[in-house]
Amino acid sequence: MLTGGVLILGTDMSSKTFDWSEEINQVVTKSLVTTFGLDFLLFEDKKGGDVDTIQNVRQDIWATKAEKIKYENREKYDSAAYHQHHNYIQKGRNDKQTQENGTLKDKYRKDKNLSKGQNRDLDHVISAHEIHNDAGRMLAGLDGVALANQDSNLSSTSSSINRTKKQHSVDKFLDNLPETISNREIELSKLNQKLHGMPQSTPQERHEFQQVQDKIRKKQQSLDELKQVDSESMKKVDEKARAETEKQINSYYQSTKFFKASLTSAGIAGLKMGLRETLGLILAEIWFEIKAAIPSIYVKYKTVEFRIKNFLGDLKDTVLNIIERVKHRFKDVVSSFRDATISGVFASLSTTVLNIFLTTTKFWGKIIRETWLNLIKVMKMVFFNPENLSTGELTKATFKILSASIGIIVGMLMHEGLAALNSMPLGNLVVDFASALTSGIVILALNYFIEQSEIMQKFWSYLDQVKTKYEKILDNFREINKELDQYILQLTQLEFGLNIDEISVFTEQLNSANSELERNIVLKKEIEKQEIKLPFEMGNSESTRSWLLGLAKN
Repeated sequence: MLTGGVLILGTDMSSKTFDWSEEINQVVTKSLVTTFGLDFLLFEDKKGGDVDTIQNVRQDIWATKAEKIKYENREKYDSAAYHQHHNYIQKGRNDKQTQENGTLKDKYRKDKNLSKGQNRDLDHVISAHEIHNDAGRMLAGLDGVALANQDSNLSSTSSSINRTKKQHSVDKFLDNLPETISNREIELSKLNQKLHGMPQSTPQERHEFQQVQDKIRKKQQSLDELKQVDSESMKKVDEKARAETEKQINSYYQSTKFFKASLTSAGIAGLKMGLRETLGLILAEIWFEIKAAIPSIYVKYKTVEFRIKNFLGDLKDTVLNIIERVKHRFKDVVSSFRDATISGVFASLSTTVLNIFLTTTKFWGKIIRETWLNLIKVMKMVFFNPENLSTGELTKATFKILSASIGIIVGMLMHEGLAALNSMPLGNLVVDFASALTSGIVILALNYFIEQSEIMQKFWSYLDQVKTKYEKILDNFREINKELDQYILQLTQLEFGLNIDEISVFTEQLNSANSELERNIVLKKEIEKQEIKLPFEMGNSESTRSWLLGLAKN
């Protein structure tokens, strides 16, 4: 059985002799051809998978070049467009009226109202600059101006707070706030020192004194307002704004665009996986046949004169043997393609779903792919049990498939660890072989333990003795069926006086007859024996014809 590009050892392993050389040859060969050969030719594993997600693009991880180019060529940020939106203007007017009434709350300062005449600004909670340059927003195809100017993202506050916040996020503003306050206090202290040393003898000096005094008053007011900022209140406003914005951006996952990209990617991955397993199985069988033919051809021409005609004939025979070998495995090829295609589809979809929440690495993309391949085989075996295995044998087969997954993961870890050798001449071949060899040895060791260890042998025997409730029900039905067969047999003998053994002999004689004449003789003897009265004379064609014509008239 081929699983994940690796041979799962069959029941021959239960024998006392364990041919390590042959088994490791098959495991390593199929592993080299599939997981560490065709896999790296057919699949271009990417960090973050093959479908763009909001989580990934915000980290500048793009699955498609088209979306990346679209983002890089986005329009430049235009502050005027964001501050001239109709909802921004209307919200500003409404808040102004509320402020004049003395009831406008400053949500950045707990329990503080914006007094009439106080300098007020309408702040984008999530800055317009941040929304404009959000790759997630671009991927979702949303209008930045409209998104930034929804009510949940607009909040009136004092001008000093808004202009200190600028284009920063709330978190960054709050992180910088202690330092900002400290710097403002130092600046204010210097101004006060300057004020105390200023002369006021002339009108010009008094004017300058007044200017510094006004500056100190404004800066003190600004400082007081900054000190009144309530971080918890501000974070709540930010959380609400971001929740609403993210809700709209995440609608991307319900869009035709996302579904189309996901299904297309899954379909391609499924076909590639099916092709990988199919080609792997065929190429492995070709190699096994060639490997078996080469020594015999070599030995032959050591004792026989080499002739090109004979050599070509040997090659022809080898090719024909390969074709027959592959034809013999056709059912396995089809089954392998189907299972691998299904696993490829599920692996791709799983990777896409994971990348909605976190970013998968290339390595984890491979792990998910191989895990699904073996998982499909396990589900197929457990739910359908095509070979009608006992509980013990079924569990054993499942353990073998799981051991293949472990072996493949270890092999991939080895491949990742030796990645530096790829830059060397023939380094990639060395890496692939070492990875496949490691994978094969791990699988063989695990399977040897599963098949040969005393503790596992006892475990399989115990499971074979334990029957599920369904197996017990089936056994009961079998017993009932046996009893019904006996009743039917007895009823037949009583009702019709038939002897089952005699009928069996008659049937066998009839089947063994080689001509029409022999069959007539057998039938005639049986008719006479059973004393059956026929409406025509047997063997007389005229009598038979007359009887048939009479039936037709009736």
